[in-house]
This record gives sequence, structure tokens and C-alpha cells, in this order.
Amino acid sequence: MRELLNDPNMNNYPEFRTFCELKDRGFRKQALAALTPFIETVKDCDFEQRQEFVAWLFTLSEPTRQDDVPDVFVYPLVTNILKPTLVEWTERSSEDARPYRWLGLYAFEELWHERLERAIELGGMAEQRAIEALMTHKISTLKFSFHHINENVYLGEVNRDRATIAEARKLIHHVLNEEKRAGYEIELSYHSELLADWVTYTQSDSGQERFLDWCERNGRDYFITDTFYFEE
Repeated sequence: MRELLNDPNMNNYPEFRTFCELKDRGFRKQALAALTPFIETVKDCDFEQRQEFVAWLFTLSEPTRQDDVPDVFVYPLVTNILKPTLVEWTERSSEDARPYRWLGLYAFEELWHERLERAIELGGMAEQRAIEALMTHKISTLKFSFHHINENVYLGEVNRDRATIAEARKLIHHVLNEEKRAGYEIELSYHSELLADWVTYTQSDSGQERFLDWCERNGRDYFITDTFYFEE
């Protein structure tokens, strides 16, 4: 938020500055009230003016989006200005990767990962944020499939998870950060082996034997934590 407030272009948007200053001081209700006239003004601007604001805001916020998102990207701003302008941008300029990347990174739509895929198609290796976000999404999908496996419950669909692993193995070659690429490779290998063992287990005559017991008996060592349930 500090970087945003200190940017000289903020002077072009005095009402937005007031919103950011109040939000930064913790005055959420007053900040939202200050944002309303700004939204009403910008909504009536032509596309080029809205595009200029949106591009400035995302370009400045993207590198530190984990810190700034809760503060700046509030629902009224997203639904009235940011998302509509980005969507219109994709319709007007289908070869610009930026609106696709931002729609994907900030998950403004249900199928946000498809926006990331389009950004990567357009920008290639330059779209490292989109590539890493999509890799993280695919790893998270695999983790979800197995996060109740300690209860002998697999939540995924085998062919779908196989496809996810295959897609991730292709995508991983585009990750330039060596440390992150190594981490993704470990996760992919782990879940690939886990899925293969689950398939073998379900096709074997294991009787009442639990999957993790079957793994232990067959020398397959997986670090699986217990699932805890909390009563209200």
C-alpha cells in the first residue's frame, strides 16, 4: 500500500488516494464511502481512460499482490471497474497478455486458470507469474484429491489427475526459477507415484487393508498427516 500511495501517478486519482489512505489507516467503512464517488466517475469514462487506470494499478500492485490485494481490490472496485475493464480489454485486444494474466492471477472469474493459459499462449516464457500460478493451481488440485487419503478416501478422478500431471510436466519446463522448478518437480513426482500406487491398491486383492497400511507393507513411504475435525 505504501508503494501505491507514494507513486506520483496517484495524484491523477485524488478520490482513489483518499480511499487508499483511509484503508491504510484501518478505517474500512470510511474508505468504502470515499471510494463510491470515484467508482461512479470512472464507470462513465471511456475505455482508454479506464484502461489507463487499470493498467497502472495492476502494474504497480502485481509484484506485491499478496500484500496489496486485501487492501486495494475490494469488491465494489473489482465488480464495477477492474473486472469489466479487463474483460473489455480482452475483447478489444486479443493479443495482449496482460488482461488475461491479471484476470487469472487475481481470480476474478470462476475459470480464472483458463485466462492464465491464454496469457501463457500469448506471452510465452515472459509470463512467469502466470506460469507459476498455473503450476501452483495444478499441484493444489492434486493435493486436494489426496488430502483425505489417510481415511482411505480419494477425492479425485484418476484419468483427470493423470491429465493434470501430464499438463504440469509440460508446463514445468517453462518455469525459469530453478528453486521453484525443483519444488514443482518434487510435488509432481510425489503425487504421480501416490496416484499410481492408489490405482494398484484398488486393483489388488487387498481385502480390508487400508491404503496406507498397504503402502507400508510394500515399502512405499508417504508423508501423510492426519485429518482433524473441529466441533463448534
